[in-house]
Amino acid sequence: MKLSDQALETVSQVLIRSTIMGFILIFWWGGCLQLAGDFCYKMHSCLIPSIPEPHFHLVHYIGIMTTKLVIMVVFLIPFIAIKLVLKKRRDFSESSTLANGS
Repeated sequence: MKLSDQALETVSQVLIRSTIMGFILIFWWGGCLQLAGDFCYKMHSCLIPSIPEPHFHLVHYIGIMTTKLVIMVVFLIPFIAIKLVLKKRRDFSESSTLANGS
């Protein structure tokens, strides 16, 4: 394995771990709102007293969806692209090795 392949493999491992941690954050965020939504609303309404409860839930829903989109664009899609490049390189090197060995 070449040095550039090792670097790409390392970057892909960082990206997949970041993706997993991001989705854990989303599940935690959604779980907190689902299990303790009233408590969360009361805590936030102390800071922003004029926000109605439906708007509070809408803001959090949009926040979760935006976070999910960012995680997928910044971490997941580059991870998939790197894995495809590494697979193509491996397939090419195997086919050239077989051609030279015959």
